[in-house]
Amino acid sequence: MKNDGMDIFDEMDQMFDRLFDRMSRNMNAGMAPSYEYRIVFRNGGDLAEDSAPVPEIPVLPATEPVPEVHRIGDEIKVIAELPGAVPESIRPEIRNSTLVIDADNGTQQFHTFAEIPPVDAGSMETSFRNGVLEVTLKALPAPAADET
Repeated sequence: MKNDGMDIFDEMDQMFDRLFDRMSRNMNAGMAPSYEYRIVFRNGGDLAEDSAPVPEIPVLPATEPVPEVHRIGDEIKVIAELPGAVPESIRPEIRNSTLVIDADNGTQQFHTFAEIPPVDAGSMETSFRNGVLEVTLKALPAPAADET
């Protein structure tokens, strides 16, 4: 913080005032709003404005949903969003230590996979509700250290 008596909230208020003023000018001039504004902390906490372009956030293609893997007790649950998928088209398959999920919704193909711990492949149960697939598997005990 600076020693001029202005606290961090006053500085933030001033920066937001400048930002909103700039946005209003751009909108009144018919320009698209700027998305390059960010606040950077420098020199031990001093606030500084920076108008350098913000790097784009990578977006995964809609056809590759990212599944979640959870261990709950002796079960492994894999959850994946498959919006609009037809339940009859969902094909989960275990390949080595990977659960592969393929599905489609008539116009779009879904393909994803998740690394899973050792499981009993015959225990696979699936449920599909509101575009969310849940695969439940019975986890196998971890091998003892001397069995490797």
